[in-house]
Amino acid sequence: MITAYKNNASLHVETTENWESAQWLNVVKPTQEEIQALIHTYGFPKDFLEDALDSEESSRIEYDDDSGYSLIISDLPITKSGKYKLKSFTTLPLGIILGKNIIVTVCAKSFPYLEHITQKPVNLSYKSQFAVKLMYDMAAQYNRSLRLLNKERRQVEQNLQQRVTNTHLYLLSEIEKSLVYFLASLKTNASTIRHLFRLPAIKRFDEDEELLEDLQNEHQQAVETTELYLRIIESMSNSYASLLSNQLNTTMKTLTIFTVLLTLPTLVFSFFGMNVPLPIDTNSALSWVIIIVISFALVVVMFTVLWRSNKL
Repeated sequence: MITAYKNNASLHVETTENWESAQWLNVVKPTQEEIQALIHTYGFPKDFLEDALDSEESSRIEYDDDSGYSLIISDLPITKSGKYKLKSFTTLPLGIILGKNIIVTVCAKSFPYLEHITQKPVNLSYKSQFAVKLMYDMAAQYNRSLRLLNKERRQVEQNLQQRVTNTHLYLLSEIEKSLVYFLASLKTNASTIRHLFRLPAIKRFDEDEELLEDLQNEHQQAVETTELYLRIIESMSNSYASLLSNQLNTTMKTLTIFTVLLTLPTLVFSFFGMNVPLPIDTNSALSWVIIIVISFALVVVMFTVLWRSNKL
């Protein structure tokens, strides 16, 4: 799907049906026909489109000398659907192709916060400024997603304090996985931001300085927050792993003690149940009482020994 935008008189962004008058094309999961039409109309390399649509592509900046187009690939956070009612995230590359008269954004999925850009004045003639604003909104989206993840983490933590279940541990693992995706993408995005204005086709103006500084600050905040939340998750995972291990050890210890205590009466009953002459009169009802007393006495002695040796 391709959506064309242009500036109106008040510099607000509005859609247009005419590609020739468009200043910005937003391309979402295009068909082969749409890809060929874009290449034929604007002449940028086909690799620019294909790389931006590759979910495994790393964040980077590239310049094509022949066509004069620049490509910026930066990872953005995308909500991932899962089995449980939990907001988990992954990352997906967004390609920003900058040419002389056109801006093309390319992504394999639609990202809803793009509407935030179209709702405020932005001059599409300043292509490098538009790219920085778009990357700033992506960094801000990381921070918004991190707040949601932290809210989910606190809820899972409360549930775990009440009862440790496999479901709650799985939810904790999903949150940790989202944070790992975020940290990996933010690290590669940081390199892209540092090299943002080193390409010939991307101009840097005085008014871009403050915007670039805001972008760097927002991005650094996202990196630091992600690292902090990851350390918290890792600490929680280690704590609950130790707790489960201690619970297992306690259970095994209890079962072992019960096994030892129940083994002693079994030994006594087996001994007196042998088909050989024994010192107790087998015809007397008192014999049964004596066997029970011997068994109970052995259990009490063993219990006392274990208790005094702090085994209980």
